[in-house]
Amino acid sequence: MNCLQAGARMRSHGEPANFPRAMTWRTLTPGTPDSAEWSHSGIAVDPADSVYWADPAGGAILVQSAKSGTVVRITVPLLEVHGITYEDRDGLEVLWLADPGFKMRPPHYEPEARDGTAGCLDLATREFRPLTQPDLPAYAEQPWRPTAIALSADLVVVADGYGAGLVHFYDRSGHRRTLDGTDTGTGFQCPHDLAILGSGPEQQLVVADRGNHRLVSYRLDGAYLRSFTHPCLCSPAGLAVWGDTLVVTDLDGALLAVDLASDRLEEIVPFPPRPKQSGWPNLDHEGAIVRPKLTAGTLNSPHGVAVGADGSIYVSEWVIGGREIRLAPSAG
Repeated sequence: MNCLQAGARMRSHGEPANFPRAMTWRTLTPGTPDSAEWSHSGIAVDPADSVYWADPAGGAILVQSAKSGTVVRITVPLLEVHGITYEDRDGLEVLWLADPGFKMRPPHYEPEARDGTAGCLDLATREFRPLTQPDLPAYAEQPWRPTAIALSADLVVVADGYGAGLVHFYDRSGHRRTLDGTDTGTGFQCPHDLAILGSGPEQQLVVADRGNHRLVSYRLDGAYLRSFTHPCLCSPAGLAVWGDTLVVTDLDGALLAVDLASDRLEEIVPFPPRPKQSGWPNLDHEGAIVRPKLTAGTLNSPHGVAVGADGSIYVSEWVIGGREIRLAPSAG
C-alpha cells in the first residue's frame, strides 16, 4: 500500500499531542502567480510574522510585512534561493540562504547553471557572506548544490541535497564534519531539508532524506540516532518545528505532522484525491508546460515550510509562479 492509498486512514494511527485541530487557509498576496518563472523556493517567517520567500525569477528575496501586507524585494547575488532560514542573534537579523546553482528557465524550462552557494544575508546591510565549500574528494566529481541550512548555537548545518548528497557541519572555525548517511545502512539520496529538534543536550538534527522516503535523526556531534519511515511519508521535502512536533511538506501533495518520540504521523492537509496531472507539478497543455489551476484547501507540490510565533504554518509550492500559503490555528 503506497502513501496516497493510505492517506485517508492516517488519523487512526494517532495524532501528535497538542497540535491544532483546525486551520484557516489563506493564500499570501500579492504573490507572483502571473510569472512564467518556475518557483523553487523555501519560506521563512520572523518573530514579527513578516514572511520571506524567493522571487520565482531568481536573484531576490520577497518580504511581506505582517502589518501592511506590502512586499519588498531584496536583491541577492544568487541564482535560485532554495533554502531560507531566519536568524536573530543579539539583534543581528540574517537570512541563511542555500542556492543549488541551477534554475529552470522559460519558455522550455531548460536549466541555467552556475556554482552553488550557501551563506548568510545581513538584513540591515544587505551584505551576503558565503560559506566555504568543503574541500572533499566527492566534489571532484559532483558539484556543490546546497538546498537547506539549519542552526544551533554556533553550529551551522548545510544539506547538499542536489549535489553529492552530503550534510556538512560548520562552526566558527569552518567546516567540522560531514555525514553521508551510510551509518544508517543506506547513504543519503537527496537530503533536501534540515531541522533542529529539541533543546539543550537533547537537541537532534533531523534530515529529510527525500530519495529514501524517510526522516533521519542525529545528535549534534554527528552520532546516528534513528530513522523514521511511514506509508504516508512519500517524498519529504521541507521541515519546520512546532513545539516537539515536526511539520513536514510531502512533495506529493500533503502537509504532515510527525511526532518522532511516539512514532505518530497525522495529515494536516491530506494528499489530493486525484492522481497527478500530466506535466506535474505544472501542467502539460497541448505540449506546452503551463501553471496548473491551484485551489484553496488542496496542495499541489508543497516544498518549503515554516512555523510562526502564533503557530501559523507557512508553505511554499514548487510550481510555475509559485504559491505561498498561511495556515492559521482557528477555534473548533
